[in-house]
Formats: sequence, C-alpha cells, structure tokens
Amino acid sequence: MVKPADEDVISSKSKAPDVQDSSIQRKETSETARLFRNLWSNITDDNALTLYGFRRFRTTHLLNLRLLETEIDAIDHQIYQAGLSLNLPPTSTDILGLKHSKRDELAPSPEEILKPELVLRLRKLLKEYAFRADEGLVLFNQIMMMETFALADNSWQANLRSDKQNPYEMYKTRLVRVDTVSRSRSGDLLRRSLRKYLRAFWFFIRFQRQHAHQKHSSYSSATELESNLKRSYQNTSRLADIVTRFLIALLAGIFLVTPLAILSHQSTSEAHLVTISVFIVVFSLLVSLLTRATNEETMVASAAYAAVLSVFFSNNSAS
Repeated sequence: MVKPADEDVISSKSKAPDVQDSSIQRKETSETARLFRNLWSNITDDNALTLYGFRRFRTTHLLNLRLLETEIDAIDHQIYQAGLSLNLPPTSTDILGLKHSKRDELAPSPEEILKPELVLRLRKLLKEYAFRADEGLVLFNQIMMMETFALADNSWQANLRSDKQNPYEMYKTRLVRVDTVSRSRSGDLLRRSLRKYLRAFWFFIRFQRQHAHQKHSSYSSATELESNLKRSYQNTSRLADIVTRFLIALLAGIFLVTPLAILSHQSTSEAHLVTISVFIVVFSLLVSLLTRATNEETMVASAAYAAVLSVFFSNNSAS
C-alpha cells in the first residue's frame, strides 16, 4: 500500500519533466519571437539586396564534400593496394596506369581488405557520394554561379547578424542574389574588376572605422529596431553594370573614330595597312579578354570591325 507521503513524491517526480518541458518550450518560443522581429524587417524590406540576399555557406559545403571524398579515398587506396598485391600483368592499353602505381611495402591481400563490413560501408559511402555528385555538386555549382554581393554592401542587414562580424568580415562575406541571372554570361573581366574595386572603395569609405551601430546588438521591438538602424545599401552590381556599359560604348567609339582620324592624315597605302592591322589585332584582343564572348562571337566581331576599317581604307584610297 502506498502512503500519502510517497504519493506526493511520485506526483512531484511526474510533474518535474512537464515543468522542464514547459520551460524549454517557453524559451524556444521566446527565441523564435526574437528571430521573427529581425526577420520580419528582412522579408518586408523594399530593397532587393535585403529581400533576395542569402548566405551560400561555400566553405561548409566544400568541407562536407571533402570529408566524404577523403573517407572514400582511404578505402579506394586499400582496394588498389589489394589489387596490386595480386601481381597481375596490366592490360595493353593500361588506362589506369597500374604499371606505374606505387605499391606499399605491406600491401594487404584481398582477404584482409574485402571484408563484409568494409563492403557495406563502401556501398553506403558511394551511395551518399553519388547523391552528392548527381544532385549536391550540381546544386552547389548553381549556387556558386549566382550573382553575389558583399555583406558590407547592405550595412542594415549586417547589423541584424547574430555573430557580429567586424567590418572586414562583412566585406569578405558574400551573399547570393536569387533574383538575378547566372554569372556565366555576365561575369566578364571588366565587370568583375569594376565590382572588385567598387567593393573595396565602399569598404574603405564606409567601414574605415568600427560600424557605428554595432553596439546596438539586440532590440526589444520592431519599432526600436527601425529607429536605431539606418538602412544603407550599396548595389555594386548595378553600378558596375552601368559603368561597364559606358566604358564599352566609349571604347567602341574610340576604336571607330581613332583609326578614321589617323587614316585621314596618312598618304601611303602601306601606312594605311599597318594602322588597320594594328587596330584589328588590338580590338580582337580586347574583345576576347574584357568580355565573355565565345570564340565564334570574337571572330564575328573582329570580322565586322575589319569590314568597317576596310571601308575607311577604300574611301581614302579612292580619294
């Protein structure tokens, strides 16, 4: 028979887990509410950098893939060593280059290596690696091809980060833009260089001292958040696009006007041919280096430019 005192002890023990679970739930709810206050301003902002800028976690993705690759590589080495221990002659073509492979001093035999446990582990790892290769690596490549911007370009969003990075870390941290096209056709050398220098200029001007709002690390309400943080954006991608278009248009005009001016002051055909040849070669090099034009597009552009200069040459020769 259970005594009343014992019943109280049992009841208190049964209630203790409930109280603990309730405390944990209240803590999680409070943390979710705190995150909501910060994230609500992010998902309702009017600027594209805040709305569509996401972390890509490049280093973490690569670490995960490399750890898996290293684990499989260790098993792969053991399998190769077991195969070399058989001392079989390589095939005539020897695509794998087995006759040049280095053999360990104590190469294990197949009986020592190919145990059921290793086979099951290898199957599991290869299945996971195949998934990473077929989907994970493809998705990672798509993420890496997305347009990026520096966290420092959006100082308001940088203030919402919980890790409180210093200004240089904000400058080096890259976020991807999920609302823009891939960089495969837009990442030419001129544009990338402009974005790099614009980013550096923004860093040294805007973050040469510690961020003015770093001390405001937490806010109790959305109203206080809005009043303490000044929204500052620096869309270096759009600015680089504008400057790149201007420079390309200016460069195209220079390459059309300059040879025309030079040819008009030359009297011999030899001088004309030298001038035209030099400008065609320089133009072709600039198109191939500064833009993302394909080989065919470079040839077409060079041929069109040569045709224009040949018109200048024929007009000067006729006059």
